[in-house]
Amino acid sequence: MSNEKRTAFDKYLAQLENAAKVLNLDPRIYERLQIPERLIRGEVHVENDNGTWTPYKVFRCQHSHARGPTQGGTRFDLAVCESEVKFLSAMMTMKNTIDKIWNGGGKGGICVDKTKLSLGEGERMCRGYTRTIHPWIGPRRDGPAPDVNTGGQEMSWFLDEQERLAGEHQFAAFTGKPIGLGGSEGRGNATALGAVYATEAMMEKLGLKGKKLTIAIEGFGNAGNFYAKLMDERGHIIESVSDRSGVIFKKGGFNYADLYKFCYNEKDKKVRKVMEYPFKDNLTSEEAELLSLNCDIFAPAAFEDKIDAEMARKIKSKFIVELANGPCTEEADAILAERGVEIIPDIYASAGGVRVSAAEKIQGFENQGWEAERVKIWLETRMTDAFRDLVAVRNQYHLKSFREAAMVFAVREVAAAMTWRGGFDYPHGEVIDVEPVKVYKDLSKRDNLHYALTLGGKTKKFVYDYEAKTHTEILK
Repeated sequence: MSNEKRTAFDKYLAQLENAAKVLNLDPRIYERLQIPERLIRGEVHVENDNGTWTPYKVFRCQHSHARGPTQGGTRFDLAVCESEVKFLSAMMTMKNTIDKIWNGGGKGGICVDKTKLSLGEGERMCRGYTRTIHPWIGPRRDGPAPDVNTGGQEMSWFLDEQERLAGEHQFAAFTGKPIGLGGSEGRGNATALGAVYATEAMMEKLGLKGKKLTIAIEGFGNAGNFYAKLMDERGHIIESVSDRSGVIFKKGGFNYADLYKFCYNEKDKKVRKVMEYPFKDNLTSEEAELLSLNCDIFAPAAFEDKIDAEMARKIKSKFIVELANGPCTEEADAILAERGVEIIPDIYASAGGVRVSAAEKIQGFENQGWEAERVKIWLETRMTDAFRDLVAVRNQYHLKSFREAAMVFAVREVAAAMTWRGGFDYPHGEVIDVEPVKVYKDLSKRDNLHYALTLGGKTKKFVYDYEAKTHTEILK
């Protein structure tokens, strides 16, 4: 067996292979789903406030347009790399399909620690990112959204630069925007609220409806915090929470409001570590984590591969709710399935955000906003219906887990769209390498964009003129 470390994208390929076997998938479709339709790679060189320059690697991946324009988040993190955005864009294809949204999957990111940037440097970096991917995005092509370490401010900078380059307003080009710039009511807690609806559907299936359950939340950031709040409001007991500082536990449950007030300021920004919270049981982080595995619900809401084989053997929860992307290793997934521990998989459990992003996009096209109750109904209806879809597929194909059911359902629907479209003789899988984009402190100073496009084994070089909006091949 090879000792080569498996990448994030390998996890997707393994799930796709299993679904392909279950469905007896057309080899032409299977081959194409293994390769993103378009991968954009580049660098943004930002002029810092002190006149020096810093380069940042940037990516945008569009996995499949079979069911419509791609849509998905943009993360700022030092772990951002090609494999990660390929994995996340592929899973976004499946997530959008489960949500019955007419979008494919997109994902992007910048390899950066944004905490080290000034406000001006952050703005210039965002504008440089938009300039890098501008020729291949738009309301009917690909719509970036927030993800790890991005939010309304970054989306606002993206939108403004996109509109300057396009020469027109495009409120539907980005989602996760502030309300004042065409954002949607209910977007802030959509991921967590969608997970709550998924949790309630699983509780009903397992005969737990109406019971107060204990909950352990791994990750007290945006999704984890909102999930804790919403479950607390429904009478459930938050016994364990964690962040990068460690794990805390309190038998009988934390006072959520007090814990939130301690960790977050009035602007909803996290300012303290959970390990500093005084009203917790006197335990080490390791002891607290061990107890957290006994809670009725275990909800990983932060990092990939949090649940490894060792943890999977110790978990005694009734079920797991994956708010994070890929929180189970492949080995852990197999162990949990063998032990009969149900998992609400990430591509369904965390789909609330993309569902409300779809609503925001519609509002952008309509140039008007929906009331909060309409957004909530839009979300609740689909999350509930999606659970029924997964139950039906699991029963139909005699599958061992909801993760398998989710992937089989999504691949089946994407494959149907690809079959109707045909066109399998066309070349597939563009790789676009954009030459470094410089962003000066004087934003009006802007160079044209140069890039190389590789498709079907052939590479051609082009220049894109932002003003003329033309692609011109550079002939040798």
